[in-house]
Order: sequence, then C-alpha cells, then structure tokens
Amino acid sequence: MKTIQILVVEDERIVAEDIKMRLEKLGYAVPGIAFSGEEAVKKAENMQPDLVLMDIVLEKKMSGIEAASIISSRFNIPIVYLTAYADNKTLERAKITEPFGYILKPFEDREVYTTIEMALYKHKMGNMLKESEKRYRSLVENAHDAIYIITPSGFQYANPGFEKLTGWKTEELCKKEFNLWDIIHPDDKKLIKENKEAWKKGKEMPNSYEFRIITKDGRERTVEANTIDIGEDGEVKEMGILRDITVRKIAQEELLKSLEGLQKTSADTTDALVSALEMRDPYSAGHQKRVANLAWAIAEEMGLSGERIEGIRMAGLIHDVGKIQIPTEILIKPSLLSEIEILMIKMHPKIGFEIVQTIEFSYPVAQIILQHHERMNGSGYPAGLLADKILLEAKILAVADVVEAMSSPRSYRQALDINMIIKEINENKGILYDTKVADACLKLLSKKRSKSE
Repeated sequence: MKTIQILVVEDERIVAEDIKMRLEKLGYAVPGIAFSGEEAVKKAENMQPDLVLMDIVLEKKMSGIEAASIISSRFNIPIVYLTAYADNKTLERAKITEPFGYILKPFEDREVYTTIEMALYKHKMGNMLKESEKRYRSLVENAHDAIYIITPSGFQYANPGFEKLTGWKTEELCKKEFNLWDIIHPDDKKLIKENKEAWKKGKEMPNSYEFRIITKDGRERTVEANTIDIGEDGEVKEMGILRDITVRKIAQEELLKSLEGLQKTSADTTDALVSALEMRDPYSAGHQKRVANLAWAIAEEMGLSGERIEGIRMAGLIHDVGKIQIPTEILIKPSLLSEIEILMIKMHPKIGFEIVQTIEFSYPVAQIILQHHERMNGSGYPAGLLADKILLEAKILAVADVVEAMSSPRSYRQALDINMIIKEINENKGILYDTKVADACLKLLSKKRSKSE
C-alpha cells in the first residue's frame, strides 16, 4: 500500500521538524518542508504530495492562504491549515481557498491523524464526483438527442443537440420570454396538456410520447419525448429528452404504404422493397433475400405448415428493416465496430418491430423480427429471452441469419468456409440455437457440401 506523502509548510524550522517527526510516527511520509509560500508552491509542483499541511501565517511575502490557493487550483492537492490564529477575518480569508480541514496549534496527534484522513477521503470523493460530473456533462453535451431543463420561469439549460434540433441558440432559449410551448405544434398542444394533467392526477402514463415541433426556420419535426420531474421540496423542474424521429416516421409511413397488402403483391414488388431497404448497406445487398430463402428451406425441412413458412419468409425479407434508423457510416464501416456502435446496431430488432407492428399480417412478422437475435440461453438481444419465450419462427430466422452472415463476405472479412459454418451450428445447437432447427439446417448444409465436392 502506498505511503501517504505530506508536504509541511511552516516558517519556524523547529516547529516544522517537530511536525515532520510526529507525522512520520503516525505512518505518513514527509518528502519535504517548505519555509515560505513561494517555496511551498515550487515543492508542491515538483513533489506532487498527497496533501499539504499549511501554516496560514508565513513570514515572507506570500501568505499561507495565497500559497494554498495556488497549490489547490493548479495542482488539485488538498490543503489542511495549521494555525495558532483563529480570528474571524483570517478564517474568512482561508475559507475562500476551500481547505479540507483546520488544525489549531497546539494539537494532539490523534487530532492531526483524524483531520488528515478525513481530508484525504473528502478529496478522493470530490475527485470522483468531479470525474462523474465531467463524464455526464460530456455525454449530455455530445448527445445527438435534445436535452433540456425547464422550470415555470423558463429554460435553465439546453444542450447543443437542442439547438441543432430546433435552431434556437441556448442564449435565446434561456430568455424569460421564451417558452417550450412556443415551439410545439399548435395541433399537438392539447395532447400534451392532457398527458400532463393525467400524470398530475396519478394516472399511469407511458414513458414516452410523440408530438411535433416547429423549428426556428419554420420546419416541422416529429420528436419522441421522455420527461422526468427533478424538482426538490415541491419545486417544479423538468428534465426532458427529445429524440428526432422525423426520418423514422417518414420511413414508417412509406413502409406502411409500401407494405399494405404485401401478402397480395407480386414477388417482384417485394424484391423491389427489399432492395430499397438494403441500398443503405451495399455490403449486405441481397442479405435479407438469402436469409428469407434459407429460413424458408429450413422451415420446409422441418415440415411446418405453408402459412407458417410464408410468415417466416416474409419476416426474413424485412428482418433488418430496423437498420433504416442506424447511421449509414456505421452500416458500411470497413473495420470492426466500437462498443457504442455495436449497441446502436443492436437496436435494429426493436426499431424494426416498431415499424412493422402496425401492419396487419396473418402471422406474427413483427414479433419474429423483434426476436431474431434472441438466443436459447438468454444471451441474445434485445430482451435476453430464454428458449421457451422465443417463437419457433424467430429461432429459424436466427439460424438462417447466422449462416448467411458467415457465408457472405463483409467489408472487414472474407466469406467463411462451409465447414466452419457447420462447426459453429454443431457446437452451439442447444446452447444458442434450437436443436431441431439446427439439425434441419445442418442437413441442408451437408447436402450443399456434398454437391460442391
């Protein structure tokens, strides 16, 4: 365990040596003694001690309070004052430097030990809090979503994402005369008021709701809002997050129009829709069609009914529709994805479900899409479902998706050999993949390998 290093600042040599001896007796290390404020600043910079024990009154030009202020602000080193003077004026000056403790001379060793340990703990906790606040601020400031804090008197805070969404600068938003209602679409104000009134009456409300806003330049955007009351002691204060879902809504409306009566349209129309969806990701062109075909073949091998097979094929053709909401640069990235990018990709089953769920099918296409990345042992996403909670159709689509992904080249790797694919399915059947589905798929793969040999 590292020994705590303490710099002693005391202009009386005998007193300083006595303090050093007592500190070392308590188990601390004293790498140096400074006899003036100027010397204290230099030694603090060079030695970077864990704590400075500072006499408030020093003989030379720079006082202990001035030296403490510089050391604390420049080097983030906690200060504990040593003083025989406890007058109000001196203490008021000392308070400005935000010390971590005071020790009045003469003092007991136990008092010194307790004060130092408390100071070190408070400093450690303070640094952790600052780091947490720094990370939080960075997250908020760099968030794509619009984040704001508002009270009855107006905006208290709005992040850059809010300015990007609405076109209103922070300084404009925080003026007293500006109100959130000013940017809400007139036709949606009634809905929001009704939601707020219902919430006040204690009614259970959804975590998020949608409405339209009017930007500074007059454009209409649709947002998904999540709000929370952060007021204390009866204070009315709301923090809100607005996510721009305009593109998603347009895409959903377009898909609704395109997918209406999909069961009755020709195969060419379906292929055209799938191709349009895959245009955003050239590296996976044809992926959905190939997955649909393989899933259809597995389902047929398992002897499922024609209706279930058609449902699986339909889900396969649009199983990645949720990627329409994922930034193109991530979909076509030629290298491995970062953790954050992977998390964004993992959102696509849920987004796909939200897009497709309003479309009437005679089979559970939306649920199949939602579950196609779930795994038998609960290690999948988005819900981490276990085997008995996953639809058979989704289990079939999951295996077909994995096999097709492995057998197709990607921007960051070549297509994998069929033997490697067979090995993956064999080793993980019953663990990640349904045993019956895996066996049916392996039978098809074995036939394919035999033909190619």
